[in-house]
Amino acid sequence: MTITNLQEALPMPESQRANLPLIDVEHGVKVVLVALPGGVKIAPHKAPYVATAQLLAGRIEVLKGETWISMLPGDRVVFDKDQPHALTGIESSYVLVTHMRS
Repeated sequence: MTITNLQEALPMPESQRANLPLIDVEHGVKVVLVALPGGVKIAPHKAPYVATAQLLAGRIEVLKGETWISMLPGDRVVFDKDQPHALTGIESSYVLVTHMRS
């Protein structure tokens, strides 16, 4: 699958996040495109594996452990296994989330 227009691939919702799974290898890598409207928060949570978030468009803040990090397009953050993390859309944003489950 080739995505040339994020809005066409995953229209930006108004008040909640939307997800588009791109790759899902059982017991392996899972890649998800997330549309996160401005002002929407993904509550703190943990994953039992390493995960990354790469900002494709927009502006977000990411909680990594106890530290908030401002992100701009092209920025990427790595979350360690079982590390608390959260996301907040500062403006409508597209984020590529990768779960490394193996």
